[in-house]
Amino acid sequence: MSVSDPKTIDAMTVSGGQLVMLISDHLRWDGYQAEHLSMLQDKLNTYIRYIDSGGYKEKYSGADISSFVIDVVFLHPFDIGFVRMVELVRPELDKRNITIKYRISNSRKESAK
Repeated sequence: MSVSDPKTIDAMTVSGGQLVMLISDHLRWDGYQAEHLSMLQDKLNTYIRYIDSGGYKEKYSGADISSFVIDVVFLHPFDIGFVRMVELVRPELDKRNITIKYRISNSRKESAK
């Protein structure tokens, strides 16, 4: 599962009252920024719809979940267009207690040494 599979949740867990959901992005940005952003937007929309629909309540029926984190882990350095997209939707996500975090995978840093 990864960003290239827009209809699935890559991974999720509950931690400290938060539902933490992972998006794994292994794709390069070189020459494909528009397509890559479109894939990320589709994947993020899938996650947001899942949260909005309460789909997680079946899996985590006993959990007290008050906020949501979508953690996007990139294998390659991300494009500034992604950061701009996140900033654009942040006010709407804040209303839903959804935070989008993003980072470059530690394994990439370790394998580059």
